[in-house]
Amino acid sequence: MIGTTGAAVLFLINVLLACVLGIVAGGVTCLALRQSWSLKEALIDAVLAAVVAVADAYVVTAIDIARGVWKSRVALMLLIAVGSVVARHLIRLVLRSSK
Repeated sequence: MIGTTGAAVLFLINVLLACVLGIVAGGVTCLALRQSWSLKEALIDAVLAAVVAVADAYVVTAIDIARGVWKSRVALMLLIAVGSVVARHLIRLVLRSSK
């Protein structure tokens, strides 16, 4: 088992990685959808990815504990965080085109 300091460091690294991947995913999605993308949008993407990653970590961990599974789900957490950023941009596109 790792200590609390090691766990905190790993948690921060995972959240920072989710932020970076959220920014990259947001930029690529805006490029593919030909939408404008600014620093403000990048910060929103980073915050959204971080919030979703933290919420997802709690939910997936609670499910795993209830099932008696002890396995690392970092890839799943990052995938869901990136997916939320892509979904945000797709929803923006749909709402913008419906006006």
